[in-house]
Amino acid sequence: MTDSASFKLSWKVTGFMMLKGQLHTHTTCSDGNLAPQEVADIYAGMGFDFLAFTDHDHLLKASYRETIAAVRSELLIFFGVELTVSCRKGYVHVSRIEGERECLHIFNHPADCGLPLKETLRCIAEVAERFPLDAVEATSHGFPTPLFDIPGIGYPRVAADDSHDLSDCGRGWVELDSAREKDAIILAIREGRFQNGQAGRTLAVSGNRGPAVQFV
Repeated sequence: MTDSASFKLSWKVTGFMMLKGQLHTHTTCSDGNLAPQEVADIYAGMGFDFLAFTDHDHLLKASYRETIAAVRSELLIFFGVELTVSCRKGYVHVSRIEGERECLHIFNHPADCGLPLKETLRCIAEVAERFPLDAVEATSHGFPTPLFDIPGIGYPRVAADDSHDLSDCGRGWVELDSAREKDAIILAIREGRFQNGQAGRTLAVSGNRGPAVQFV
């Protein structure tokens, strides 16, 4: 059976379909170089099915929510914000992505903390005391960071672009079988029911949650 036929059969039997999504993007509403509509058009042209806008909280234009709502696209559009969160390191970034009723929180690019693995995991644990973390990025600006794509992270690990310009788009993404609904997608990511894709690499299954590293 071809992949296309398999997807059609899956849709008929389960009501689900394979969806390709981007969870981390920036636009001219904060420090990106592309307008939200341009970002949506680019990812639609790359064959994506859903897209989260996650502009920086401390740089947001007052009209951010209205600007995102005005985007016209066949993509399923998520409204999100990349939060600046204080911690032992100083600060880190956590994306809050809104569904219809659910909300997804992702600890972004842990490799950018510039800390040893053990200290980064302590930082993630500290942030998790304040935010209901659902996932951790296993990429930095779309490039894989194997040190943080391990079961000991304790959360599903997602690939994402953190795009600011055209050249950043389409480096890392998630793929999942889901109904084409925001909350269904959020639940699939939260439960680790997805696989990561990265340009020039075969799909990697990073979604499965492993036991968190225990400190003594």
